[in-house]
Amino acid sequence: MRNRLLALLLAGGIAGCAASPPPPQGTPLATAVGTPLFVALKVPFCVATVVIAAPLAGISGFAPTEEASDLRHDLDAGIGQNCGPPYVLQP
Repeated sequence: MRNRLLALLLAGGIAGCAASPPPPQGTPLATAVGTPLFVALKVPFCVATVVIAAPLAGISGFAPTEEASDLRHDLDAGIGQNCGPPYVLQP
């Protein structure tokens, strides 16, 4: 019984060392105040990105070249960056 308890404690200690620490979250006050402002600014930037990117992507569809494909890839990456996560202010 004593050996099982010792083995269980050692296994728990090893598992605890293997887990990575959580990333720092910054100050709760800055995150609480900054997140609504971040979202309020993210929405217009996202809309502006889509308004600019959509016609460019459509026009590039008429030219099936490698440059047009690269342009659509870059537009997709820009929309993902401006409209995608994170939706909470990160430190």
